[in-house]
Amino acid sequence: MSERSLTIWKLLVWFTLFSLIAGGFKLFPMNKKYQNILAKSSNLKFGTDKALEDVIEYLEKRLEERSYYQFALDKQPMRLTNVLTLADGTGPGSRRSRSALRVAMIYQSQEKFQAQLNYRGKVYNVVAGDSIPNIGDVVLIDKDQVIMKRESKLLSYPAPGTDRETAQEIEINNATTDKI
Repeated sequence: MSERSLTIWKLLVWFTLFSLIAGGFKLFPMNKKYQNILAKSSNLKFGTDKALEDVIEYLEKRLEERSYYQFALDKQPMRLTNVLTLADGTGPGSRRSRSALRVAMIYQSQEKFQAQLNYRGKVYNVVAGDSIPNIGDVVLIDKDQVIMKRESKLLSYPAPGTDRETAQEIEINNATTDKI
């Protein structure tokens, strides 16, 4: 081999060694960083954290408990009387308490007031002075109330649409005045 070929070979070998050493110096820190990243990621857990898992577990239990509830609709959920009170006193107001006496309406006929009362599912049309068995005597009816004597007490039952909703005991002196 000529000296020229030997020189080229020597230069190629030295250049290769230099390239390998330079590449090693460049790749060694990168490899070290890669190893650090691998070490850190080995402890990393993918997915949800414990608090979120607990919340999800609680919500799943609640959903399972709710599936045990059974809801039953009334026999006729689309009836108009479930929403509106009709002229005969039937409707949502009549289902509040079936054992309570309620004034369905008060109307004036031939210059005297009359009332329609609901008691335990029965409808009574009354005027002042009427007596209803097992309920009491109607003392007075005006545009805002019906006054009845029940069990030796005077009770004022409000008309629908007034501010009061429940019966109120009154004194005998106030029964005929407008102070009630």
